[in-house]
Amino acid sequence: MTHAENKMDPFNIGLYAIEAVLVGVVIYAMAVLPALFKPMI
Repeated sequence: MTHAENKMDPFNIGLYAIEAVLVGVVIYAMAVLPALFKPMI
């Protein structure tokens, strides 16, 4: 099994999806949380 075929494995696709979501959440939080907390400070 080549590396490309391994990447198409459903389990790996799930891992990539979870990683993408986590990265998106972190970036979103870094962008939004400071704006939310500014009025409190």
